[in-house]
Amino acid sequence: MDFLFEMRYTASMKIFFGLLLIIFLAFSGYHLTFRGFRLPVFARQFYLTGTEFLFLGLLLGPQFLNLLDAETLKGLEPLTGLLLGWIGLLFGFQFEIAKLRRFPLEFLGAAILEGLITFLFAFLIIYGTLYFFVGLADSMKIIIAITLAAAAACTAQTGLALLPSDSLVRHRDTIKLLTYISSIDGLSALLIFGLAFLFRPQFVTTCSWIAQLKWSGSVSLGIIPGFVLLYTLFFTRRRKESELILVVVGMAVFTSGTASVLHFSPLLTNFFVGVCLVNFNKEKDRIFDILISVEKPVYLLLLVFLGAGWRLKHLDQILFPAAGYCLCRLLGKFFGGFVVTRLSHDLKDHPRHLGFGLLEMGGLSLAILLDFQQGFLCDINCHAISVILVAVICNNFVSSYFLGRLFKT
Repeated sequence: MDFLFEMRYTASMKIFFGLLLIIFLAFSGYHLTFRGFRLPVFARQFYLTGTEFLFLGLLLGPQFLNLLDAETLKGLEPLTGLLLGWIGLLFGFQFEIAKLRRFPLEFLGAAILEGLITFLFAFLIIYGTLYFFVGLADSMKIIIAITLAAAAACTAQTGLALLPSDSLVRHRDTIKLLTYISSIDGLSALLIFGLAFLFRPQFVTTCSWIAQLKWSGSVSLGIIPGFVLLYTLFFTRRRKESELILVVVGMAVFTSGTASVLHFSPLLTNFFVGVCLVNFNKEKDRIFDILISVEKPVYLLLLVFLGAGWRLKHLDQILFPAAGYCLCRLLGKFFGGFVVTRLSHDLKDHPRHLGFGLLEMGGLSLAILLDFQQGFLCDINCHAISVILVAVICNNFVSSYFLGRLFKT
């Protein structure tokens, strides 16, 4: 009995120590990360994206120091749920209807169409590869293909931040379009990613995915308005800053926890809540200030958790698929950028190889991977994430080259 108690005590202390360690590293490290030191372009690309925190997570994980082992990561699931909820709320706050109307409608159509084209292109290639070459259940093939295609469709703005000031001035209109597209082109991918949860093995074996879709739709239509109504009650009177912080944190934790219990995506659920709050709540500006104030530490914690699940034992089984995934995404973005600039008359003045500027992978892509890692516990899970993390690193270096080519021509 004493031995069992001692084991539980040791495990609890390890979880607590791991929690303190990664929070300390994230909040102390972000003051140095994301800053434009005088470094070569490739080094700044690595540094400004916080990629070093992926390797920090790898170092703390089971393959090296083993501070973040499987049991510890399991105990830290409430924290990862909070991270996903926070990112979901932040992404939802980008869809304030009043602000979206300030831009031409063609921008919104271009962003959604480009994201859909990239998603479909990547999905067909990934699913075809899994179908012919990997022995998995059909449901898992669909889940993996949807997840990886959704991650491929999302775009970050890091490369635009590295452009010299003269390029920002000379190509102002194109950069404005690229910034808009990269802000919201993950919308369609994130919504489709929610469908992956309908193909969870335990659901597929008990009912059809159509029945599961009906059940999920009914639950969502009931729960999300309930969340919004509940949270609106908290904002009926103006609260102090400290109270508002507690409300926002509790809101993210409660929504993420409920989604996890219902075997659904905390990221997507909080996204819906964020969209509703930013369009119907008077405290939206104060809530957004709280969310954005810790955006960088949240992103770095996300990298640490993904790095802890990184597996690099069989490099030959990781590098080749990572190169294929990177190429697949490049082609999807190129094709998507070409289509949106040719279909719309108002966008024909922009370069037809617009996709050259949409190759960065950022926070939303990584959040989708972490959501997948939390929601689908299987052996292929770690391998798929390891492949994509290598592809993300390679892609960030390749993207700077193509972004330079876009503005040179």
